[in-house]
Amino acid sequence: MSIDYTDISQTYDEYRSFSKHRTQKLAEFGGIREGMKVLDVGCGTGSLASQLLDLLNLDIVGVDISLPMLRAAREKSLEVICTNAANNRLPFRDSCFDIITATYVIHQISNLEHLFSECHRVLRDGALVLLTSSHEQIENEHPVFKRFFPGAIDIDKARFPDVPVICDLLVTAGFHDIKHEAVLGERISIDEEYLRKVKGKYVSTYRLLPQTEFERGVNKLETYIRTLSQPEYATWRGTLIYGRKRG
Repeated sequence: MSIDYTDISQTYDEYRSFSKHRTQKLAEFGGIREGMKVLDVGCGTGSLASQLLDLLNLDIVGVDISLPMLRAAREKSLEVICTNAANNRLPFRDSCFDIITATYVIHQISNLEHLFSECHRVLRDGALVLLTSSHEQIENEHPVFKRFFPGAIDIDKARFPDVPVICDLLVTAGFHDIKHEAVLGERISIDEEYLRKVKGKYVSTYRLLPQTEFERGVNKLETYIRTLSQPEYATWRGTLIYGRKRG
């Protein structure tokens, strides 16, 4: 089932903005430095690109398939291009980027072999940096899936290729020096504000759940939150993956 990002684009920055902490960690892990030319694949509303530009003086271009998301990115004065990275040739010449980023997008890509091959083509001596979730993280690290939306776990494990699979595909595409690292994404307060975000289906997986199952989970979560005598916090973790093209 495909996801319509028209509605998501209207609340994405409010619900899913890229934090300064995550941006700094990604930049350090990927070796992103001043003056580099960066391609952000699946840039969405430009949250990561904006944060990177606040952190470093970079030349950034974003690509995405969703026009509503790109309109939001253009409102941030970002340079963006609409293209289907899953199947089309990236609209850039060979060896023109120092870094390519792709954060929580590869589970939306139907042909990762093609995407990684294209990323390798447009990189010079540089790196591809991915942020995703491992299957172990999907099962155990999401703040509320396991307790309140168990069906979401199977949905995401079917959508997200696991880390070893991604690493193998990077090697096949010609990347070297493959590495990966589990990182803290967010420390989340399970409270009324979080419930509001869940009700707004701020994570795309909620839009793939049967509506009755989603409503049942929301009701359970709402009841649980109202029984709390003090704030409860949960950590969400993701995995950074790095592959280098040697010039």
